[in-house]
Amino acid sequence: MITFVEYALLYLLVIEGGNHAVRFVLDRVPGVQVQEAPPGLAQAGRWIGYLERLMILTMILAGAYNGVGFVFAGKAIARFQSREQTEYYLLGTFASFAWAVFWGAVGNVLI
Repeated sequence: MITFVEYALLYLLVIEGGNHAVRFVLDRVPGVQVQEAPPGLAQAGRWIGYLERLMILTMILAGAYNGVGFVFAGKAIARFQSREQTEYYLLGTFASFAWAVFWGAVGNVLI
């Protein structure tokens, strides 16, 4: 049986650790440069990532796997002008989802 502390550590690992994992992946893609965000939105991508990983982990632990698809579909609504920006966005999204799904599966094994 998983305790409250273990749940808290799992959520911390997924939410905050996912930020570092996504940055690790994006920093290793050759030829891709980070797009400058408009003033006021510099941290928006980070907060979106936090919230998406929170929702994904919660849905996986609750057994609501179809909800993960809705989160992914919601992210697919975004549109970009350039191919590079779209690829950067998709790579970050996939890395974030993979991190949350992996640790959600580990959490399900522990429960």
